Amino acid sequence: MIAIGSYNELQLVRKVDFGVYLTDGEYDVLLPIRQVPPRAKQGDLLKVFVYTDSEDRPIATMLRPKAVVGDFAMLKVVSVSAFGAFVDWGLEKDLLVPHSEQRYPLKEERGYVVRVLLDKASNRVIGSTKLGKFLAADTSPLKDGQKVEAMFVQHTDDGTMAIVNNEFPAAIFPDEIFNPLRIGERRTAYIKRIREDGRVSLSLSPQGYEAVAAEAPGILSMLKKNGGFLPYSDSTPPETIRAVFGMSKGSFKKLIGGLMKEGKIEISFHGIRLKE
Repeated sequence: MIAIGSYNELQLVRKVDFGVYLTDGEYDVLLPIRQVPPRAKQGDLLKVFVYTDSEDRPIATMLRPKAVVGDFAMLKVVSVSAFGAFVDWGLEKDLLVPHSEQRYPLKEERGYVVRVLLDKASNRVIGSTKLGKFLAADTSPLKDGQKVEAMFVQHTDDGTMAIVNNEFPAAIFPDEIFNPLRIGERRTAYIKRIREDGRVSLSLSPQGYEAVAAEAPGILSMLKKNGGFLPYSDSTPPETIRAVFGMSKGSFKKLIGGLMKEGKIEISFHGIRLKE
């Protein structure tokens, strides 16, 4: 069965004046003449992307779209019509985001994170900005400290919302953001915490003491330069820790906790002190 909205490996079965026909053994699809590789011949297997043309007929292309069915991608609106917004996804025919699939009205020349999906009613590939309905409610497959791929999709007053591993909702909060995050940007991230209600928070840094152990010599050097004492502790505001040490307060606490266990420092309400 030819999968619309996905890549298919199909066999070239016959040539016509306007292209070639490819088959999966059951169904045929046209690859237009301008897309046919120069040396393609009958019997060759071609990897093509299949979508629908302006008359909703399946058609193949050698072009590579920016996203396939099941993907999230940052796509730019090229025009708005009575049917919805059309976004550039890298093919000759732009991708329609119907009004019914818009979380809020999309504007021309603006970029949005779009989910690419197959509309089963029309068998057409369309887009949606109603991202939440495509995300898994059960985040139990994720584990604390796990390395993941995060795509940032929305800034809020509390932080930045993300999609993890193309499947799960998550958030990263200001104390873990040291450089601006762009909507649509993909970054390696780590699961910082999974709450009892299943909500996931992220960090851009590896978790656990091992992840911050490389910073230990710097802390010890700062202590020695300051007479063996630094006035920073669990009660120090996160923004101060970030300004002084260039790390989140959570990472700072892991670091000094590890140094204390190693017997290298003492921790008090007033700060940290180098042990003799």
